[in-house]
Amino acid sequence: MKARTIATLSVLALATAFAPLTAQPAGAATTSYDLMTRQTDSQAAGEFDGRLRMYVADNGIVSGNFQESDGRLLQVSGGLTGQKIWLQLGDHGFPFTGTFVDGKLLATKQGRGLHTLTLEGSPRTHY
Repeated sequence: MKARTIATLSVLALATAFAPLTAQPAGAATTSYDLMTRQTDSQAAGEFDGRLRMYVADNGIVSGNFQESDGRLLQVSGGLTGQKIWLQLGDHGFPFTGTFVDGKLLATKQGRGLHTLTLEGSPRTHY
């Protein structure tokens, strides 16, 4: 009996630990956005283009995916309060923080050393 209880508790603990953090309550309304993005580095020339598909729940939880210009997909998680947003793209260091107003994104994050990365996004108009 004791072994069965321990096994049951272990399964529950693992299920809780690996549950998606961006899970939405049943019936939560979400708004979807499809943004074309460009990422620049304050200490480097050029830019990286991408596509951000994100979903914002009424409670402010942000989820979705980010497709880099080489086709690689990264999971997106974050939050939105009013016009302030934070986004974590994959496992790449610190999250981006900034604003999301009328479907337009402007966010920055600290890179290595003196590097500051800027992520800009506008609604996708070409399908």
